[in-house]
Amino acid sequence: MDMIEIKKGATYSVISASGDDKPLTTNGEYIGYAILGEEGALCFRVKNNDKEKIRLIPINSISYIEFDEHNLVIKNKDDEKDKTNYIV
Repeated sequence: MDMIEIKKGATYSVISASGDDKPLTTNGEYIGYAILGEEGALCFRVKNNDKEKIRLIPINSISYIEFDEHNLVIKNKDDEKDKTNYIV
């Protein structure tokens, strides 16, 4: 089975839950992941009022991630068994 990965430096649109009734849309450059409390979070560099900021989005709040074919990375799961990272 193939796995889809997101790559550092690429730009993505992330739709996630917010404190309001409508979802939060984040458009930014993926820079990695972090641990936020006891759960994992994706880290994005975003521009807000002409200032660059880092936004951490908890994994469990993500509804979906949009990207184009240029930012798509497909890896064969069997080839990468020893290199898989798990966030617990």
